[in-house]
Amino acid sequence: MPRKFFKKISPKPHNLAQKSAMGWLNGLLHKPDIWGYKRINIARAFAIGVFCSMLPIPFQMVLAAYLAYLCTANLPISVALVWISNPITMPAIYFFQYKLGSMILGEQVRKPLFELSIGWFYERLENIWQPFILGALICAIVGSLLAYLLVNRFWVWKVRKTWRIRRKGDKD
Repeated sequence: MPRKFFKKISPKPHNLAQKSAMGWLNGLLHKPDIWGYKRINIARAFAIGVFCSMLPIPFQMVLAAYLAYLCTANLPISVALVWISNPITMPAIYFFQYKLGSMILGEQVRKPLFELSIGWFYERLENIWQPFILGALICAIVGSLLAYLLVNRFWVWKVRKTWRIRRKGDKD
């Protein structure tokens, strides 16, 4: 079942509370629902993780953890999924978001010469921020809805399949 898989790969709350860097969170880590492995907790976690990963903001993991706490989603999965956008995938994701926003706003996609520097980034951001942010919000909303629906449907399919196998075994 999906529950067993997620329990196996997730950290244990008491282990996190013992780490000195996480000590200040000790009271918050005892909310049982943020460690739950029910279908709804996992589906919410996927939605939150994908949503936060598509936002072009710093501290995406902190936002994912906060939203997981508020929405009673599985905390470790929410935070882990933020790494969909990592230093390797970010340029492709952000360029796609910019292209999507430009297409929706009816603007021509500018293909700037790339230079790896903060100055270049801030100089270009002034010209592209509106389509970039629009594309990012659309990707975040659509991606989180798709993640929620897919996880939810997969979980139901997997449980039904398991029950069919059990029933078939009982008849033999």
